[in-house]
Amino acid sequence: MKKLLSVVTAVAIGFASVACSSTKDAVALVDGKPITKQEFEENLKFNKWAMEQQYGDKVWEQVEKQNPDFQNSIKANVLNQMVQSRIVLNYAEKNNIKADEAQLKQFNDNLKKTLADKTKKASFDKDGLTEEALKKYGEQAAIMTAFSNYVAKKAEPTETELKEYYEKNKEKVDASHILLSTTDASGKPMTEEKKAEVKKKADELYNQLKNGADFAKLAKANSADPGSAQNGGSLGEFGKGKMVKEFEDVAFSLKEGEISKPVASQYGYHIIKVNKKVTSKYNDVKDELKSELTQTKAQELIKKIQESSTVEKYEDKIKDIKFVEVKKSTTSDDKSTTDSKSTDSKSTDSKSTDSSTTEKKSEDK
Repeated sequence: MKKLLSVVTAVAIGFASVACSSTKDAVALVDGKPITKQEFEENLKFNKWAMEQQYGDKVWEQVEKQNPDFQNSIKANVLNQMVQSRIVLNYAEKNNIKADEAQLKQFNDNLKKTLADKTKKASFDKDGLTEEALKKYGEQAAIMTAFSNYVAKKAEPTETELKEYYEKNKEKVDASHILLSTTDASGKPMTEEKKAEVKKKADELYNQLKNGADFAKLAKANSADPGSAQNGGSLGEFGKGKMVKEFEDVAFSLKEGEISKPVASQYGYHIIKVNKKVTSKYNDVKDELKSELTQTKAQELIKKIQESSTVEKYEDKIKDIKFVEVKKSTTSDDKSTTDSKSTDSKSTDSKSTDSSTTEKKSEDK
């Protein structure tokens, strides 16, 4: 269950009613429209149910080990997701973007079949998920799909835009690198003293390469980038805008077969080798460029929609909400220790009673 907390927060789905309701119990306002505490709690229930369906009821013990404050982390994430969903729903309402009726009917038919299954219905009932709340989620999921289709259509580039984009991105390089990291295991930057040691090692490797050392062998033995190290440092082909600027500037300035001196970036020191330079023909990469440009334009449109919305969040209204009780399990070692203590106690005092111990949760990331 590595990095399970990130999975939990990623599950968050922010359905929220767009009907008028009182702002008195609002946990957030989006363009003046409230997200109520009741709606927020429904979302928490849905996310709790989704996680337990995927990982089982004991999932929260694992999550708590990674982050004892996980409930606040998840609540903050759920609220953010609900705000983003409300922004989309408000925009859809203003622009007459409606759910596809066929998709909605299919969802409701599937929901009816699901609720007819006693086991599945019991799992919904256990977490307090009502049929009404699930139908509301289905309707809003369908609106989200309609919004995605709307954005994709609006973002579709013209032939002129595609050709301009091609001229800027027709050149690619096939490169390899050796990365010597300047961050520690937790991702924090190293001290200047340690960075200097890393730079010294990078210089040594560069000198070995200048004297004819095999690049792939040095990459496999020394690179901190596991994805490319196993392939001799190979990154494959990439265009502009795909790498951090410091790396990109050097990679595109090198000639085929040329190796760079150590290049500093936020990740560490890179030694870059350009294996090949490629200039693609327009018709060969047109579909790929169209997909890239459509995605870029869609992101810009969504960002513009988000920035045009006014958002107020009232986190103080959700801080006391506790959506799951984590049961601390008793380990066999703890139990034997407890039994031993209980036996010793009984030998000296016939009135003593058995006690129980619970496993102390560690803050395992």
